[in-house]
Amino acid sequence: MSSDRHLSLGPLYREMRAGLGDAGRVRVTVEFQERTLAAPAGGQGAAELVSFVLETFVEYEDRVLDRAQVALHGPGPPKRFLVARHGSAYAYSLDGGERWGRLVAHPRIFDLEEFEAELGQILVEDATYDVLDGSRDLQAPAGSRPRPERFVDALDVSMDREAFLRLLRVFSADVDDDPDAPALNAFSVSLQAADDVSLQYWWSLSDRVSEVDDVPLKVRCSVSIRVAALGAEENSAVRLDEALPDVADLDGVWAILRHGAPDAAEEDRGPGRR
Repeated sequence: MSSDRHLSLGPLYREMRAGLGDAGRVRVTVEFQERTLAAPAGGQGAAELVSFVLETFVEYEDRVLDRAQVALHGPGPPKRFLVARHGSAYAYSLDGGERWGRLVAHPRIFDLEEFEAELGQILVEDATYDVLDGSRDLQAPAGSRPRPERFVDALDVSMDREAFLRLLRVFSADVDDDPDAPALNAFSVSLQAADDVSLQYWWSLSDRVSEVDDVPLKVRCSVSIRVAALGAEENSAVRLDEALPDVADLDGVWAILRHGAPDAAEEDRGPGRR
């Protein structure tokens, strides 16, 4: 399918997501991965120097943020925390939900509504898709959403460099045309629909030379965003532990993770404690 210059990624995404709906419980899974490879000239292949994955699970109930888990996997021990609604406010946990501290501000983790609105501003040049016959889908798992007679299953999207850079800026990715910034080398965008709908894209940066040993470095990044409808779930109640400090925002939660969780004996020394 070739499109005119007025077609954006938003309508394509909405077509793939048709049937998931916005009411009830919806889970969004966002995974960002970055790999840096050292590629010495004349060597036997690239060696991985740094690799990290930022994985986020966000659950909405009737489009309101209900719970979230954020995990960072890298060279060191994994770092993760939970966020959950507590009355009209929110709380955080650093130990999987055993102890909860108070979040002073509404957490800004991932806003599905804003994300989908931004997709409508990203122009598409061309799209190639597969249409499947839903009546032949005999192996669909129990509880999966009903298939229409014909539905779009996979979509490869072509867009120009400017449009892809705008897609990256949805997550404030550090890739632009600044002469001091790494240059975008290659990229790809695709959509897939099963029991969830996923937007996947990857990009690579032009090779740069490390400052330490003049070895060329290759940087490869990818993002996967999956949206799925959930049934009703019973979550344990959130009870605040007054031994944990109040935290102003998610930057404060990351700061606690970097420096270690406070002990109950240090309850009066935490940031934001009144």
